[in-house]
This record gives sequence, C-alpha cells and structure tokens, in this order.
Amino acid sequence: MGSVASFSKGDGPTKVSPNTILELKFNGTINERNANDIFAFNMNSEAETADLQVMLNDIKKAKEDNNIKGISLQIEALSASFSTLEELRNALSDFKKSGKFIYSYSDNYSQGAYYLASVADKVCVNPHGEVSLYGLSTQVMFFKKLLDKMNIDMQIVKVGTYKSAVEPFILDKMSDANREQYTTLLNSVWNTILKQISLSRNIAVETINQDCDHLTILGDVNAALAKGYVDTLVYIDQYEDCLRAAVGQGAKSKLKYVSASQYESVVVNKNSSNKKIAVLYAIGNINDDEGSNTSIGSNMMDELKKLREDKNVKAVVFRINSGGGSALMSEKIWREVVKLKQEKPIVVSMSDVAASGGYYIACAANSIVAESNTITGSIGVFGMIPNIKKFMEDKVGIEVDQVTTNPHAAMSIFTPLDNEERAAIQRSVNQVYKTFTTRVAEGRGLTTQYVDSIGQGRVWSGTDALRLHLVDTLGGLDVAIAKAAQLANIKSYKVDYFPRTKDAWEQINDMLSDRGFTSMLQQSPLKETYTYMVQIEDILNRKGVQAMMPCQIEIR
Repeated sequence: MGSVASFSKGDGPTKVSPNTILELKFNGTINERNANDIFAFNMNSEAETADLQVMLNDIKKAKEDNNIKGISLQIEALSASFSTLEELRNALSDFKKSGKFIYSYSDNYSQGAYYLASVADKVCVNPHGEVSLYGLSTQVMFFKKLLDKMNIDMQIVKVGTYKSAVEPFILDKMSDANREQYTTLLNSVWNTILKQISLSRNIAVETINQDCDHLTILGDVNAALAKGYVDTLVYIDQYEDCLRAAVGQGAKSKLKYVSASQYESVVVNKNSSNKKIAVLYAIGNINDDEGSNTSIGSNMMDELKKLREDKNVKAVVFRINSGGGSALMSEKIWREVVKLKQEKPIVVSMSDVAASGGYYIACAANSIVAESNTITGSIGVFGMIPNIKKFMEDKVGIEVDQVTTNPHAAMSIFTPLDNEERAAIQRSVNQVYKTFTTRVAEGRGLTTQYVDSIGQGRVWSGTDALRLHLVDTLGGLDVAIAKAAQLANIKSYKVDYFPRTKDAWEQINDMLSDRGFTSMLQQSPLKETYTYMVQIEDILNRKGVQAMMPCQIEIR
C-alpha cells in the first residue's frame, strides 16, 4: 500500500541548475518503455531496470538543455539486445553534436556494455576491472530427446526452408539451413558493431577482430588501455574527479547530478500544439486473446482503431518488438493497420525484433524503419500438433477411446495424424503462407515470387533487410517519428505514447496473478531459466497456424 501511495503522489517537475550532469545508470535490464511499474523491485536487491523510452527522450532533451553540461554513463550490469544498445548509442552520438561531453565508467565492461560505452569521449575502467570483447554467439535448446523419453511425437506441418521454429522438437541440432541463416545474421550484426566501435575508438576493424580471436584484452585492462579500447584506469572517486574537471569544478566541490527518472519530468521546449503523433507499442508474442503489457492480442486492434478515430492524432508510429505468433491475430491486426493507413500515415519503428507475425503486422505501413541490428523477416508459417497417445498410455497409465460419426472426427492430440489429416493441415498452412507473402508483396511493392525467395522463414538483420527492400530506412524511434511528421506534413506536434500504462490497482491485480510470478522469476537468481520457461509456456498456449520467429534468438 505504501508503494501505491508513493506511486500516486508525484513530486512535480525536477528543477535542474547550471553545470548539471545527466547520469544514466545501468544495473540490470533495459525495458522497451516506461510502464510506471509500482513493483519495480528485484529479488536481487541491487539490480534495477532502465526504460529505453525515458532515456531516449532524456538524451534528446539534454542536447538542447543549457543546464546540462554532459552525460555520465555508469555501468554496473547491463542486459539488453544489441538493437536496443544501438538505438541508445545513436542517441548518444547525436548528443555529442552539441559539443557536450559523454564520460563512461565501469568496474567490468561486458561486451554489450563496452559497445554502448565506446561512443563516449572518455571510457574509464577500474584498474583491476575487465573489458570483455570476444565476438557473438547464439544457442538453441533442443527438446527432441526429452520428447522421445516421454513418448510424445511432435507432428510438424510448415512452409519455409528456414522456418526453424519447429526444429527444437524434431531435431537434436541445427539444420544446415538454420545454421546458415544464423551465421549470416550474426556476421551482419557483428560487422555493424565492429564498424561503430572502430569509428568511435579509431581502431581498425581487422585489429578488433584479431584481438577478439586471441582474447587479447579479455582479463587484461592494461592491454585494453595500451591498445586504445579505454582511455584511463581509475577508481570511482578518481572518475568523479574527471567529471569535476569536465564541468570546470574544483577538486573538493560537489557534483550536481540528475538521474534519468528525475529528468523525465523536465520540459525544455514546451509545445502547445494540439496535433499529435502517436507512438503505439506492440510488445511480445501475438496471441489469440486480449493481450497485455507483455503480449499482443485484440488490444492492439482496439488501440489502432482509437488512434484512427482520434482527430488530434495526425500520424502513428507503430513500435514493434515481437517475434510473432498467431497468424490469424496477425492478419486481424494487419487489417486495422490498413484501415488506419487509409486515413493517416503510419510508420513502423522496429525495435529488437519484428519478425514473422511481427513483420506481418508491419508490412502494410507507409514506411518501415529498423536498426541495423534489428532481427526481422522470417516470412513463413507452421503448424505443430503433439501426439501424446503413447505418453498417456505408457507414462501416465491413461487410455483414451473414441466413438465417431466420421473418419476424422476424432482428430486430436490423442491420435496420430493420418495422410488425409496431414494433407488438410498442410493446405491450411500453405494458404496462410500465400496470404502472408501477398500481404508483404502488396505492402512493400514487390512481387510474391520475390517475397517467397527471401522469405521461407529466414530471418535477416536490419542491414540486410534494407538491401532486400523489407525496410525503408535504418534508424531508431526518433527517425520514425520524423518520417511520420513528414508524411503528415506537420512541423509542430506533440508525441504521445500508447497503450496507456496501467494504474496502480491494475498492477496489483496483475501481481496477484501468474504474470506477477513470471515477472519476479525474470528478475530472480533463476533468471537464466526464464527464457526456456517462456518457450515452453508459448508451446502450450499456441493455437492454430503460427507465424512465429525461429526459436528465441538471443545474441550475446
């Protein structure tokens, strides 16, 4: 109840005095947007969450705010995709055009943390710390042997050579096609990272690769210093002396900081326009239900309809972070995008991933913007029907018998598919794939033959998607907003964010549900198992034909 009172009270706008430093602290995960979470605690009490939406807005404001002298990045622990880090990094790079400084400090830079920090004017590390840089990898968990032990036969019907979402249930390792697409994806993302680090640190790409190959700087901060990856080895109190020098203060003076959450309430350039650009977030799997803060369902159709009917909303930026899911729900959301597009511009901004169903709901937009490291594409569909007959009989001791009126009336998870049943399901999957490729072709001005050639369930990086005409521009949310304003032919506007975040009592209700437990698990010492539990939960909840990305791709 105390949390609710604190959440509801509010302390008014933060006042920023001259020579203040905007302090961006990282000690946990980076969320897509600010959810005003009253339960933003962590079972690991030292971990925190940061909000991408808040930080991007803060960095943009700080560039124009004469009271902000510079930015300090303090990184303790950082969990975020390279697409999220790229968007933050680009915002920081734009901030530097103001002539203000960016300094960074960490005891130990993880690979993602160093990628972000490398944009800083001065990269500082503890003299006994570490800089990790060694290359990218991804891994897939395979369940076939487990299913074999349980006598469960996973029956697969799919379209797409690269539609590897089903592979963990029928194979023991990656297929050649899947390994090929992952290799292409990883190399594309890694090349982007190398080029950006090289440009910021003035170290040749070839040198960085060689140092990664031989782990030259891993565990050796002196080597990192000698090779130019970092600028100085200092303790935290010495880092603060660096900041004092940067703002022109004496050695014993007190530094003035403002945090990201405090700075959120600061208004730099007040805009009185009643014209709005709406940013609509679509986050999580696409399911045949209402949807929530962490999933996409019929709620997205309702939001699109409301924005279409709102006369003050002149354009919409559809911010998508989804690996897909239900093909039927994707089609229904696509329809609402088309209807909105008929009345006002809609621009898609792709976050970490907008693949399969996530791309389905994006393809009809006027324009699509993605980061270089965004995972997209995966134009393909599948159906997955478990046969648990032997499991029930041999492992559980339950037998099922049926009475039917027609030969296929008993088609269910308790009977294996026969040839006619498999053929019927294959027809359904083929039809969904045909519809999917047609939607993409129409939305992107391509032929269905071309879409099929780059589809087949294959995932691409944003860089490759641009080359293949699946996206129009590389950039982040700010680029998408600027494009929406251009298409709407407006120069003065406000940016508003949807769906509206839940109030305190709605969050309490969620906390008492399974969602609350899942949230705590994600932040607990068992968080490494969270990804796999989500995969299993998704399998149990899937219905009908799926437009789903190949597995949970985590690049690290």
